[in-house]
Amino acid sequence: MSFEQDRRSIYERRRNILYLVANYLSSMGLHQTRQALIDETHLTSEYEVCDNIDLDTMYQDFCSYFLLKFGKQPRIVKRTETIGPLPTVQQRKLSGARRKPPAPALKPDSLTGAGDELQAALRITPGNLAVNATDHTETAAPIVPYANPKLLVRLQDHFTSEWKDLAEEVCRDLIRKDLRQRWSNIKGLEGPIKVLKESVIAPLEHPELFVGLAQPWRCVLLHGAPGTGKTLLARTLCSETRDSVTFFSTTASTLISKWRGESEKLIRILYEVAKFYAPSIIFVDEFDSLASRRDTIREHEASKRFKNEFLSLIDGLESAAANEPAPADGRDRVFLLASTNLPWELDPAFLRRFERKILVDLPTPDGRKELIEHLLPTVTAWPEQEIQQIVILSEGWTGDEVRLACKEASMMLLRNKITDRRTIAGRVEHEELQFPMLRKAFEQLRPGCVELAQKHREWNQRYGTQLVD
Repeated sequence: MSFEQDRRSIYERRRNILYLVANYLSSMGLHQTRQALIDETHLTSEYEVCDNIDLDTMYQDFCSYFLLKFGKQPRIVKRTETIGPLPTVQQRKLSGARRKPPAPALKPDSLTGAGDELQAALRITPGNLAVNATDHTETAAPIVPYANPKLLVRLQDHFTSEWKDLAEEVCRDLIRKDLRQRWSNIKGLEGPIKVLKESVIAPLEHPELFVGLAQPWRCVLLHGAPGTGKTLLARTLCSETRDSVTFFSTTASTLISKWRGESEKLIRILYEVAKFYAPSIIFVDEFDSLASRRDTIREHEASKRFKNEFLSLIDGLESAAANEPAPADGRDRVFLLASTNLPWELDPAFLRRFERKILVDLPTPDGRKELIEHLLPTVTAWPEQEIQQIVILSEGWTGDEVRLACKEASMMLLRNKITDRRTIAGRVEHEELQFPMLRKAFEQLRPGCVELAQKHREWNQRYGTQLVD
């Protein structure tokens, strides 16, 4: 073999290995890590891995060959003296004289038994699958509340070939990134926030308290006029629990299929995957599109079958009984969170299964004041009389309408800066927002959900959950 052929063979071998690793990371669901590999190695779509080969198959074939030739299993990895995250590239390049001795790994008390080292090594959750390659500090990795080794198990290894394609389709709704929302950013919704914390966060922090009849809520429905903050609450819950809970944000486009019987399979596989990655949250926005009444004339038979399957999964024979003791760690819980603008169109069977039906109402005067001050910190220095005038102007507004008015005031300030062209060396002169400008912005908008909000209050009086401070 000539030198050129040998060099080309080495290049093709290394290229094939990189494509195999990228394909394996994709099958494992490590999409951010795969993207980092592609960015660093400049892989293109010119090549792809063949259908009959993957890294896992090659590993199994090698083990079989090694066992047949030498009569024993090959040793791929060996145990080290310390347990913890792998050292960064900068740490590995340090010489033996300069390398700092590793700090002893602290083993949590909850990780006991023969698999302590394995569970400590696999302490990852859906929220921290991506590795920050730019951080070279020698600080210890943060300890998350729960270890989920199943995240290193491919869906193909857990589900049969008949279900794995559906499972992969459902996993597209799994949110892995941080949505960057915090409870402190939500103003005027203390009641719904308290219910969500009581349903998800408190059972994770104190599982020993939620036993017997005091088990945490399994299903919560958020209803209210559009723009009151229902989806924002779900986004914040996803951000606040991303280190310990798997969050699925599913819609009708994922669960409804044109093929006969596939919609029922999709909703079942959604619950199976959620149980596999438990503790999990399934959030369904615009829930009325999936759970409308079944007794209408226009209801199709396929839609009825889907809803019946959904109902049996929420509260059927396979679901845990109310008096059944919950696991001490709460790791098999699947929490259903739904939101709707039309709760009166939901089927009564679905309403019965929601243990808490929470009204997300229009913000109160104090809530609107807090929201305005949060969006426009400048107004905190204004006289109280001027702030109250703005609060009175926004009577009957939703939180999103208040946000739009504050945004319009900011755009007015921006338009003035652009028109006046008061720029010096590319920097705009500092100009504070004035009260007349903010008042003009609020006078331009009108509330659009006053009647609908009143209808939600009346429905909540009849069927909803009354929150008690």
